Amino acid sequence: TAMRAPIALVSVIVLAAACSGPKPAEEAAVEAPASVEPEPLDPNAPAAEQAALASCGPVTAQGYCGVAFGMTPDAARAKFPAPLQNYSGDTSVQPDPNACFELIPAEPVQGVTFLVEMAKVGRVDIISEAPRTADGFGVGSTADDIKAKFGASVAEAPNKYEHEVMELSVADGPAKFIFEIQDGKVRAWRAGVMPTIDYVEHCG
Repeated sequence: TAMRAPIALVSVIVLAAACSGPKPAEEAAVEAPASVEPEPLDPNAPAAEQAALASCGPVTAQGYCGVAFGMTPDAARAKFPAPLQNYSGDTSVQPDPNACFELIPAEPVQGVTFLVEMAKVGRVDIISEAPRTADGFGVGSTADDIKAKFGASVAEAPNKYEHEVMELSVADGPAKFIFEIQDGKVRAWRAGVMPTIDYVEHCG
């Protein structure tokens, strides 16, 4: 199976304190605070992303925003409204064009990526609220609403690594939609075709 690559970078602040004994009074007076307030998130980021994707329409069984499942990476770059860059999980080498890798859009699009395998787009992964299905489902939708809409056609299974997270799968012809449910709501979701749609780890 393919290995997972990060969709977004996580910043970690590590504070180190010297423990060689008491500090002189004058040094202690100018000592840095014990905690640092993180920089606030850009409040305009979601709106900027939504504006960039405004002309895209819904995610369907065929693809998203002009990028069709089965399309080549070059064709996807020509269609998507933001520049798409390759990410293979190993920045030291050029990705094998037939191997699995991700196409990651430039800002302001931050919550959408495309997975490519054998030189074809196989799926789209979404962690932002802007993209939706034709039925209006996406990040923030409830599991109850999805089940009510699709009924017995919904397949339910625990996430491979987080057993408290449930995955609701809905088939649509050769394509499939998979919604990750945490605390009753969609936290992330993806759509695509076999076998790429079922890779829990994305690519390595």
